[in-house]
Amino acid sequence: MEEIDMDRKIIFYDLRMLAKIENGVYILDLSVESGFAEYSVLIDINAQDFEVIESDKYRAVLLKAALHQPFQLKETVLDKDEQRHYLDIILHADESKVNVFLTKLDHGQAYGAISNMVRKVSNKDVDRLWNGDWFH
Repeated sequence: MEEIDMDRKIIFYDLRMLAKIENGVYILDLSVESGFAEYSVLIDINAQDFEVIESDKYRAVLLKAALHQPFQLKETVLDKDEQRHYLDIILHADESKVNVFLTKLDHGQAYGAISNMVRKVSNKDVDRLWNGDWFH
């Protein structure tokens, strides 16, 4: 039987984010900047989320970019159900569904903040991101 390492961390320095397993509990720790303040947001994830975050850095980039904006203001903080919705789509849905979801968010209240963060971290063409091609 394969032994599973129950305490592990995946650190994304460029994203200021880490995914970890501690005592069998999976957590995503996001650093969020809002004005002059910086703070951590802890999001419950599961083993499947952890696996995707570990194996697909680009989806991890998309997740951080999408989650960062709503947590900047108390009025837009995502509740647990909304967090789960973001995780399910960004980490587990097919690319076409992710494209639609992120484009709607980016064109809405985020107004380009998601595509701009993805561009900064992954050097993707911001015009293509804005036009809904997140996986080019």
